[in-house]
This record gives sequence, structure tokens and C-alpha cells, in this order.
Amino acid sequence: MRSMNNTTKTRIGALGTLALGTALLAGCEVTNPGPIQDEFLGEPEAQPGLIFGAQRAIAETYGARMLDLGYMARDIFPGGQTGAWGTNVNMHAGHPEPGDGPGFTALHQARFITETAIQRFEAAGASSDNMYQAWLWNGYAYRMLGEWWCDTVLPSRDPDNTDPPEYIPGTTDPYFERAVESFTQALSFADTDAERHAALAGRASAHLWLGNYDLAYADALAVDDPSFLFVIRQDDAETALYNYLAEGNSGVFRSYSVRFTWFEEYYDDTGDSRVPSAFDPNYPSAVGSLAGFGQVPYREQLKYKTRTDPFPLADYWEMQLVAAEAILQGAGGGAFGDAMAIINAVRGRTGVGLPPVAAATAEEAWTHLKRERRIELWIEGRNSADERRWEELGTPGTIDIPEWEDPSHPGYTPHFVNYPRGLDGGPLCFDIPEAERDRNPNVPNLQGS
Repeated sequence: MRSMNNTTKTRIGALGTLALGTALLAGCEVTNPGPIQDEFLGEPEAQPGLIFGAQRAIAETYGARMLDLGYMARDIFPGGQTGAWGTNVNMHAGHPEPGDGPGFTALHQARFITETAIQRFEAAGASSDNMYQAWLWNGYAYRMLGEWWCDTVLPSRDPDNTDPPEYIPGTTDPYFERAVESFTQALSFADTDAERHAALAGRASAHLWLGNYDLAYADALAVDDPSFLFVIRQDDAETALYNYLAEGNSGVFRSYSVRFTWFEEYYDDTGDSRVPSAFDPNYPSAVGSLAGFGQVPYREQLKYKTRTDPFPLADYWEMQLVAAEAILQGAGGGAFGDAMAIINAVRGRTGVGLPPVAAATAEEAWTHLKRERRIELWIEGRNSADERRWEELGTPGTIDIPEWEDPSHPGYTPHFVNYPRGLDGGPLCFDIPEAERDRNPNVPNLQGS
């Protein structure tokens, strides 16, 4: 399992650190002054507050959406819990319904806060430290919007522009284009390798989504420190900032299980430290039950153990797999053997130590790439987006997705038939929420007008 230590230190503290009332940054106490007048937002004393406000919005969204995204990707199996630390019935099957887009407002808030910060910081001649952070977190907000949503609602980058945002259905490429712009700007203010790597990694993943494979390949390989890990931190000061996967996995709630997932058998077969799970003899079953199935056997994930465990946003090993995927798309000479060499280096690294795998064809290499990326990003909120991207591109190779709709599968229940998933059924992404549809005349309402 990857270390959860944040190795990307900036000149004002640890990236991802939240300002909750009072926070300690680089040994200095920063006290929340409460509301301040708008014209003072560009003042040096107020600048960190804007950055931390954006980080908080991202942290809240990341922590709260992990159960939904885990179900969509079939990284985890629902325990039937619809109460505390559970989800609604259709989301148990990974099926966001029309108008269901939780986290949309918070991520756009993060985008808006950072764009306000950029405008005010430029006018005030802010330090490169703060300019870097504002652009970086703006980029990650856009990357998350691109990965998690089905359609684009694109506002002006000018925070003073109140025109209704543009609606672009069927694609989130505009979000990734903005992410590329923001990460490029962040790079212009970076002055340490860690800072450059955080921006390069974000830009590499955005380029991959946009099909800019040569650029994705170059950025991914430029992240050349195997210890690089960039995270968004969670906090136990209030429930909104908890790591929901850890809390929902606790002995009290047991709202989901690793039972019946592909990762269960894979871990038992290999002991791969990236996807740890185990049965708990004290808790044989999840707390809820599924219609047509009954109580779910409980097997806990062991990747996140506490409310404060952070979620990775990017790291060196993901970047290696970005480079491998770019090679399979023609970058770097396009030899699938080169992609396999990278995949085997990821598998064989210290702390994982798995034997190499072989591919006789490019299609087999794609299967290994998809499997390795899903393992690397297990329950990090990224796998359903990858599945959507690969299906839309029609890439070769197979994905290890359990067929819970199949009556012969041990995890079968009619629940999954009633709420189909995937491009032929329910979406692998969130919809534009009803609140945005109601207030934005450019976005059709759920009746189509």
C-alpha cells in the first residue's frame, strides 16, 4: 500500500492542509479572522484563507463522494445501509439518477474561490507561493469536474461575470482544457521539484483525457521522483471532512463490503499490498441488507483506517501508468513492449514485489494496463471515470468488472438488474443537479425544456 505521507511541501505549508478555525502552517499559527470586506480579499493576510477555502470545498467533496464512486466502479459491494454513512438505494448499484449530482456545487465553489483568488492576487502583486497554490487547486477542481460529471457547465473564468454558464452536453473536455491551462500557470510559479510534480501530474492526467498522448507522456515522465505523492487531507474536526470510506467501514457502520468484488479474490491470490482487505471475526455481516439478497457478508477494506486518512490526487506510480497508456496510444514510439516494461516496474517495485506479466499482443497489454491502473487507484474515486473514458474511446482489452447482474454470480441480486450501470445502462458519472437545472436557463430541466 502506498504511503499516505504528503511529500509535496510548499513554502507556506503542506499542500492539502485544511484551515479549520486555527491551523498550524510551517510552524506559524494562523487564526481565522471571520468575515472580511470584499476589497480586502487581496491583502496578504487574507490570501491564505481563499486557498484554504478552496481546499476545504475539495476535501468535503472528496470525502463524501467516495462511497458513490466506489459503487460506480464496483470497487466495493453495498452493505444495504441507507442511513448514516450509507447511500440511497439506486446508488448501491452505482446508478446516479437524472438530476443526481452531489458535490457539483462544492467543486464549482472551489473553482470560483480560486479564480477569485487569482484575480485578487494578481491585482495585489501576491507572492509566487500563493499564485502557485491558487492555480494548482483551480486545476484540480476542474480535473475532478471532468472526471466525475457526464456533461459540462462552463462558467466564465472572470468571477465578476454573472452570465449563466454555458452548457455543453455529452463531454467534459472543456473542464480538462481549463485544467491544462491552470496547471500550466501553476508551473510558471513553482520553484521546487515537489511543486512542479504536483502540477505536472495534474496536467498529465488532463492531457490523457483530451487525447494529447505525446503531451501526457512527456508530463508523466517528467514526474521523476518515486516518492512523489500529492493528497487532499481529511480531518476529524467535523463530520463533513471525514474520510467517508474509513468511517463507513468502521465496526459501527459497516455500510459496504469488499466481498464479491474482483479485488477480494485478487488480494487473496496475490497479497498485493495496494488492495488490502480482511474478514473481521467480530463482524460477520454488514449492518444493512439488500432486497433479494439479505445480509451481506462483511469484509473490510484496510487501505483507509481512520477519519483523517487522506485521499491521493496524484503520485509517481500513477504517472508511470499514464506514460504506459500514452505509449499504447502511440506516444513514445508506440511499442506495447515498452508499455509492458513500465507496467512490470510498477508491479515489481519495493513494497509490492509482484512477478512480471507478459503480453503477446497490444490487446493483452491493454488488459494489463487497465487492470494495473484499477489496482493502483482502488477506492480513490478515479476508476469509474477511467472505465467511462476507455469505453468511449473503444480501447481494446478487458476490464475486471464483476457481473453482479448475472444470476450465477455469488453477489447476484435483482437490485443490480433494476439499476443497470455502464454506458448501456446507468451512467458512470454524475448528472447536473436539479438545483443547477432550475437556475441556469442554458441547462435543460429534467423534462427536456
